Amino acid sequence: MAMADGGFAAEPTNFASSTVGGGQSFSTFFAANRNSLVRALAMTIGDSSLAAEAVDEAMTRAVQRWSKVGQYSKPEGWVYRVAYNWATSRFRRRKRDYEYAPRIARPEASVDPEFDPTIEAALANMSDEHRAVLVLRYFYDWDVQATAEALEISPGTVKSRTSRALDAMAKEIGDPSANGTPS
Repeated sequence: MAMADGGFAAEPTNFASSTVGGGQSFSTFFAANRNSLVRALAMTIGDSSLAAEAVDEAMTRAVQRWSKVGQYSKPEGWVYRVAYNWATSRFRRRKRDYEYAPRIARPEASVDPEFDPTIEAALANMSDEHRAVLVLRYFYDWDVQATAEALEISPGTVKSRTSRALDAMAKEIGDPSANGTPS
């Protein structure tokens, strides 16, 4: 595309309106299938919020691969499977985090630190590095890799800081499941 000053500007690629092999455009596919896929996945996994998030993730992957996915006889089947796999991965991660986290990091024990002076005091007594890891891992529910990237540290460092910070917090608030004796 020529510009008035004689230069050229790249023309944007619009994946959503492109069609493949005479098939439907991604935007048509999305409009026709997104809500029914969310309902189907919600019925499968029993969590409508996670289902919506999973289908949106799968749709993002589908638009990136629309030249191939759009050729399938049932592209909604591909999107459903990708969404289902993504959601089950989230469930496994939640379960693993729950099983290995001390009581204070579990959802039923979490309280907004603004309203729980015990947790707020325990966080205040930690180093910035330990506090940042706990906030990103448990308040924002980020995985190890995302936390490592945000803090510009290695995933192993995230794991060790998380472990040490959770042990320190458990001892601080008197959690009997903490390694060692409660204070």
